[in-house]
Amino acid sequence: MNKFKYFPFFFLFFGSVCIIGQKFNFVMRGIPIGGHSWDEIWRNMPFLITLTTILAFCTNYFINEVGKNEITDSIEAKKRLEEKEKNRSAPDTHECRVCGCYSDSFPWGADGKSPSYQICPCCGVQFGKEDITLESINEYREKWLGKGGDWFAKEEKPELWNREEQMKNVPNEFI
Repeated sequence: MNKFKYFPFFFLFFGSVCIIGQKFNFVMRGIPIGGHSWDEIWRNMPFLITLTTILAFCTNYFINEVGKNEITDSIEAKKRLEEKEKNRSAPDTHECRVCGCYSDSFPWGADGKSPSYQICPCCGVQFGKEDITLESINEYREKWLGKGGDWFAKEEKPELWNREEQMKNVPNEFI
Protein backbone atom coordinates (compact mmCIF):
# COMPACT_ATOMS: atom_id res chain seq x y z
CA MET A 1 0.00 0.00 0.00
CA ASN A 2 1.41 3.36 -1.05
CA LYS A 3 1.76 5.41 2.14
CA PHE A 4 1.36 8.76 0.38
CA LYS A 5 -1.33 7.77 -2.09
CA TYR A 6 -3.80 10.43 -0.91
CA PHE A 7 -1.30 13.06 0.23
CA PRO A 8 -1.59 15.28 -2.93
CA PHE A 9 -5.37 15.36 -2.56
CA PHE A 10 -5.15 16.39 1.11
CA PHE A 11 -2.45 18.97 0.32
CA LEU A 12 -4.58 20.59 -2.38
CA PHE A 13 -7.69 20.49 -0.21
CA PHE A 14 -6.10 22.06 2.87
CA GLY A 15 -4.11 24.53 0.74
CA SER A 16 -7.30 25.70 -0.94
CA VAL A 17 -9.06 26.02 2.42
CA CYS A 18 -6.16 28.09 3.83
CA ILE A 19 -6.04 30.45 0.82
CA ILE A 20 -9.83 30.87 0.71
CA GLY A 21 -9.79 31.52 4.45
CA GLN A 22 -7.19 34.25 3.94
CA LYS A 23 -8.95 35.87 0.98
CA PHE A 24 -12.48 35.91 2.29
CA ASN A 25 -13.59 37.21 5.62
CA PHE A 26 -14.21 34.17 7.85
CA VAL A 27 -15.15 34.63 11.47
CA MET A 28 -13.76 32.29 14.10
CA ARG A 29 -14.89 32.70 17.72
CA GLY A 30 -16.14 36.20 16.98
CA ILE A 31 -12.81 37.38 15.54
CA PRO A 32 -12.81 38.26 11.83
CA ILE A 33 -10.17 36.36 9.93
CA GLY A 34 -9.14 37.08 6.39
CA GLY A 35 -10.14 39.65 3.92
CA HIS A 36 -6.47 39.96 2.97
CA SER A 37 -5.19 41.20 -0.36
CA TRP A 38 -3.35 38.83 -2.69
CA ASP A 39 -0.05 40.51 -1.73
CA GLU A 40 -0.68 39.73 1.95
CA ILE A 41 -1.65 36.19 1.09
CA TRP A 42 1.56 35.81 -0.95
CA ARG A 43 3.63 37.03 2.03
CA ASN A 44 1.83 34.47 4.26
CA MET A 45 2.54 31.67 1.77
CA PRO A 46 5.44 30.02 3.73
CA PHE A 47 3.17 29.74 6.76
CA LEU A 48 0.26 28.48 4.64
CA ILE A 49 2.43 25.85 2.93
CA THR A 50 3.78 24.68 6.28
CA LEU A 51 0.29 24.49 7.78
CA THR A 52 -1.08 22.73 4.69
CA THR A 53 1.77 20.19 4.70
CA ILE A 54 1.26 19.41 8.39
CA LEU A 55 -2.49 18.99 7.97
CA ALA A 56 -2.06 16.83 4.86
CA PHE A 57 0.57 14.58 6.53
CA CYS A 58 -1.56 14.14 9.65
CA THR A 59 -4.70 13.33 7.69
CA ASN A 60 -2.80 10.97 5.40
CA TYR A 61 -1.26 9.21 8.43
CA PHE A 62 -4.65 8.69 10.11
CA ILE A 63 -6.24 7.43 6.88
CA ASN A 64 -3.38 4.92 6.49
CA GLU A 65 -3.77 3.75 10.11
CA VAL A 66 -7.49 3.17 9.62
CA GLY A 67 -6.70 1.17 6.48
CA LYS A 68 -4.09 -0.92 8.31
CA ASN A 69 -6.55 -1.66 11.12
CA GLU A 70 -9.21 -2.76 8.64
CA ILE A 71 -6.72 -5.06 6.91
CA THR A 72 -5.52 -6.44 10.25
CA ASP A 73 -9.10 -6.99 11.40
CA SER A 74 -10.01 -8.84 8.19
CA ILE A 75 -6.88 -11.04 8.48
CA GLU A 76 -7.73 -11.86 12.10
CA ALA A 77 -11.34 -12.64 11.15
CA LYS A 78 -10.09 -14.97 8.41
CA LYS A 79 -7.78 -16.73 10.91
CA ARG A 80 -10.67 -17.16 13.37
CA LEU A 81 -12.82 -18.63 10.60
CA GLU A 82 -10.03 -21.02 9.58
CA GLU A 83 -9.58 -22.05 13.22
CA LYS A 84 -13.33 -22.66 13.47
CA GLU A 85 -13.32 -24.76 10.30
CA LYS A 86 -10.32 -26.74 11.53
CA ASN A 87 -12.18 -27.64 14.73
CA ARG A 88 -15.36 -28.99 13.17
CA SER A 89 -16.58 -32.37 14.34
CA ALA A 90 -16.49 -35.28 11.99
CA PRO A 91 -19.90 -35.90 10.43
CA ASP A 92 -22.19 -38.28 12.33
CA THR A 93 -20.41 -37.71 15.66
CA HIS A 94 -22.67 -38.12 18.68
CA GLU A 95 -20.07 -37.44 21.41
CA CYS A 96 -19.49 -34.22 23.29
CA ARG A 97 -16.20 -32.53 22.40
CA VAL A 98 -15.48 -31.71 26.06
CA CYS A 99 -16.40 -34.83 28.03
CA GLY A 100 -17.16 -37.55 25.45
CA CYS A 101 -20.76 -38.02 26.60
CA TYR A 102 -22.88 -39.82 24.00
CA SER A 103 -25.93 -37.94 22.73
CA ASP A 104 -28.84 -39.39 20.77
CA SER A 105 -28.82 -36.31 18.55
CA PHE A 106 -25.78 -34.79 16.86
CA PRO A 107 -24.32 -32.02 19.08
CA TRP A 108 -22.82 -30.42 15.94
CA GLY A 109 -25.37 -31.65 13.39
CA ALA A 110 -25.04 -34.57 11.01
CA ASP A 111 -22.62 -32.50 8.91
CA GLY A 112 -20.40 -31.59 11.88
CA LYS A 113 -20.81 -27.87 11.12
CA SER A 114 -24.24 -26.97 12.49
CA PRO A 115 -24.26 -26.75 16.28
CA SER A 116 -27.47 -27.67 18.08
CA TYR A 117 -26.87 -25.17 20.94
CA GLN A 118 -28.17 -27.82 23.36
CA ILE A 119 -26.58 -28.36 26.75
CA CYS A 120 -24.50 -31.47 27.41
CA PRO A 121 -26.13 -33.30 30.33
CA CYS A 122 -22.72 -34.40 31.63
CA CYS A 123 -20.37 -31.40 31.56
CA GLY A 124 -22.91 -28.60 30.89
CA VAL A 125 -21.20 -27.21 27.78
CA GLN A 126 -23.48 -25.50 25.25
CA PHE A 127 -22.74 -26.99 21.84
CA GLY A 128 -21.76 -24.21 19.43
CA LYS A 129 -20.99 -21.64 22.11
CA GLU A 130 -18.31 -22.88 24.48
CA ASP A 131 -16.87 -25.65 22.29
CA ILE A 132 -16.04 -23.84 19.06
CA THR A 133 -12.23 -23.89 19.12
CA LEU A 134 -9.75 -26.36 20.53
CA GLU A 135 -8.62 -23.66 22.95
CA SER A 136 -12.16 -23.04 24.24
CA ILE A 137 -12.79 -26.81 24.53
CA ASN A 138 -9.65 -27.34 26.61
CA GLU A 139 -10.44 -24.29 28.74
CA TYR A 140 -13.99 -25.52 29.44
CA ARG A 141 -12.76 -29.07 30.10
CA GLU A 142 -10.18 -27.79 32.62
CA LYS A 143 -12.83 -25.67 34.35
CA TRP A 144 -15.26 -28.62 34.48
CA LEU A 145 -12.64 -31.02 35.81
CA GLY A 146 -11.39 -28.34 38.24
CA LYS A 147 -14.87 -28.27 39.79
CA GLY A 148 -14.72 -32.03 40.29
CA GLY A 149 -16.01 -33.19 36.89
CA ASP A 150 -19.45 -33.94 38.30
CA TRP A 151 -22.50 -34.70 36.19
CA PHE A 152 -24.29 -31.47 35.20
CA ALA A 153 -27.88 -32.79 35.01
CA LYS A 154 -27.76 -34.98 38.10
CA GLU A 155 -31.18 -36.59 37.43
CA GLU A 156 -29.85 -37.93 34.08
CA LYS A 157 -26.62 -39.39 35.48
CA PRO A 158 -26.24 -43.12 34.68
CA GLU A 159 -25.88 -45.42 37.68
CA LEU A 160 -22.53 -46.92 36.70
CA TRP A 161 -21.05 -43.77 35.22
CA ASN A 162 -17.27 -43.61 34.97
CA ARG A 163 -15.79 -40.25 33.97
CA GLU A 164 -12.42 -41.68 32.85
CA GLU A 165 -14.07 -44.25 30.59
CA GLN A 166 -16.39 -41.64 29.11
CA MET A 167 -13.50 -39.22 28.45
CA LYS A 168 -12.03 -41.86 26.12
CA ASN A 169 -14.97 -41.13 23.79
CA VAL A 170 -13.85 -37.52 23.12
CA PRO A 171 -13.07 -37.31 19.39
CA ASN A 172 -9.29 -37.39 18.85
CA GLU A 173 -9.16 -33.98 17.15
CA PHE A 174 -10.49 -32.35 20.36
CA ILE A 175 -8.10 -33.80 22.92
